Amino acid sequence: MANIIVVKNMATALEEHDPFIWKCDSCGKERKYTQEEIDTTKKPWSDPQNHDRDYYVTCPFCNKGEMEPPTFVSFH
Repeated sequence: MANIIVVKNMATALEEHDPFIWKCDSCGKERKYTQEEIDTTKKPWSDPQNHDRDYYVTCPFCNKGEMEPPTFVSFH
């Protein structure tokens, strides 16, 4: 399941949104990454046309899922 952030208050939306907190699609655990960590641990997909991004980051907790960045969703 995607790591989706639903915003209820647009005044504080950008303050609450942290693009570096990624969540595992398998075990659900979260981890905060730096851009350098993302760049060093990312691996290319064998078929990037079938995915949102051209790379993935393996979950350090369960070693079977992929870490997903948060998706910013606004209904305002």
